Amino acid sequence: MEMFIDQKPDKKQTYTGVVVVLVLLFVLGLLLTLTSATIGLSTANAEAVKNGGSMDPAMYQYIMDNTAESYRIVGAILAVITGIGAIMAGVAGYIQKKA
Repeated sequence: MEMFIDQKPDKKQTYTGVVVVLVLLFVLGLLLTLTSATIGLSTANAEAVKNGGSMDPAMYQYIMDNTAESYRIVGAILAVITGIGAIMAGVAGYIQKKA
């Protein structure tokens, strides 16, 4: 166990791990954004089923729109932040390789 404590982390492996995580989170953000309408629709359908199979159309529309908008916002924020992070990490890696 002490053998692992004394070792310094490998910078290249750490960098690769960070980039992979950022790219995966970016893809997740894009998926949330692109599938938000489907998620909203399925949420509204599930609420209608829980309500005995019928629901006020205005309430159905409200649930569908707000759920879709929530997922769209979260997905967009996640994609933008992690996309910028991945670009910055790529630039930092490129600069480090040149030096």
